[in-house]
Order: sequence, then structure tokens, then C-alpha cells
Amino acid sequence: MSDVTLESCIYHGSRCHITPDTIRALVKRYGLYLVDRELAVLWYEMFNQEIRYPAAWLKRAIEYSYSPQIPHEAYVQEKHGQIRKAKGEAREKAMKAAYARLDEALAAEREAEMPAAESEFWQYVPARVKGRLAAEK
Repeated sequence: MSDVTLESCIYHGSRCHITPDTIRALVKRYGLYLVDRELAVLWYEMFNQEIRYPAAWLKRAIEYSYSPQIPHEAYVQEKHGQIRKAKGEAREKAMKAAYARLDEALAAEREAEMPAAESEFWQYVPARVKGRLAAEK
């Protein structure tokens, strides 16, 4: 891949009906790399649709980055890792909540079958726990 030069930007700008002075002004303001990148997008768009004011379109494309963004591979992997971690944490939280509901339902079912006060072990339960259980009912 060749290096981007002002001359190449002026040449490509003239192919897109943009004056050299406009290209120089845009390069001075935004830099060679951005102007060249968005010129390629403008050139492609001119084949697909009619663009009445290509200089204005190019300026807007530079300011709002019309070119497709290709993120760095490590960044993408990090984001996917964060998404996987969040999904795993959400799944784990949902499983814990489901098991807690299941345990509560099972405990209520067992309590209905045989109340704790009728158990042979009730005599060993401390008084404060008995009081707390009585207060919950």
C-alpha cells in the first residue's frame, strides 16, 4: 500500500469534482489520512447515487466518519469477552434465583406435610429461633 500524499488527494478529489483549493483546506484542517479515507467513500458513493455538492458531502463525511470502522482485533476480542462474562453472570444469577425459589417451594411443601413443631428435633431448637419462626407466620 502506498503512502498518502497531498498530490494523490488532489488527484482523487479532482476525479470527484472537488477543487484542489478545497482539498488543501480540508487536509490542513483534518489531516491527509482522513481526507484520503473519506475520498474513497465519496468516490464509491458517486457510483451509487447522485451527489450534488461533493465538497460539502466530503466535509460532512470527514466530520461524521462515513467510512466503515474496522476495530482492532484485540479490542473486538475484549468486547466479546466482556459480553460472554456478562451473559455468564446473568445466567448464574438467574440459576441462583430459580434454585432459591425451588428451595422455598420445597421447604413450604415439607412444612405443610409435617410442621416443624411436631418434629422430634423441635426440642433442640433454640428459643430465639422458635420465636423468629413464630413471628414469620
